[in-house]
Amino acid sequence: MQHSRKPVRKCYSCELNLGDHCWFYQYPRGQWRGKKRCRIINNESVLAEFRTWQKRPLVKTMKELRRSFHRSRPKVSEPDVKPIV
Repeated sequence: MQHSRKPVRKCYSCELNLGDHCWFYQYPRGQWRGKKRCRIINNESVLAEFRTWQKRPLVKTMKELRRSFHRSRPKVSEPDVKPIV
């Protein structure tokens, strides 16, 4: 079986479910193996840590900064140059 970061159907009610991956577990499917309950789903200390993580300021990567700078620059029109014949 291929290990996936994507949460399973049972994770949809969990606050740690970020849609494409779980915030706490790298392999969330393994937490539900054998009809066990996920140990983190009602753990207040982990949920408090997650909420503080959400409140942190967002830091852009260099790639995102380059893209935003590139899109914000006005286009420079080239002057009309007539060829010399």
